[in-house]
Amino acid sequence: MPVNASREGHGRRAGIRQGRADAIVNACVMSAFDVSTEEIALESRGPAPVALARQVAMYLHHVELRQSLTEVASRFGRDRTTVAHACRTVEDRRDDPAFDGFIGALEAAIRSARALLPGARSGA
Repeated sequence: MPVNASREGHGRRAGIRQGRADAIVNACVMSAFDVSTEEIALESRGPAPVALARQVAMYLHHVELRQSLTEVASRFGRDRTTVAHACRTVEDRRDDPAFDGFIGALEAAIRSARALLPGARSGA
């Protein structure tokens, strides 16, 4: 097998795993906030609960999936500075123990679900 073919196969598998990880984060956030894909994808800010759900999703993509601010911005159709603001907002709100526990539970759920993905490495 040519080296390029091997790399293409690896890249495709990595892309599939990343897509599944994205879907896990989005599903956890949508379930926790009781919002739809359409609401998260709104071009406008939307109602406050939807805006918060979107900010949390952006934060989790950045922190849990280790995606750059630019990558997260691209996924959400937003500017990089908007994602940075979302991350700062969520971090600031984590000073509230109840909110911190809520985000911690989402992070734990995401890690558990990601551990079940084919090819998942422990600690990844």
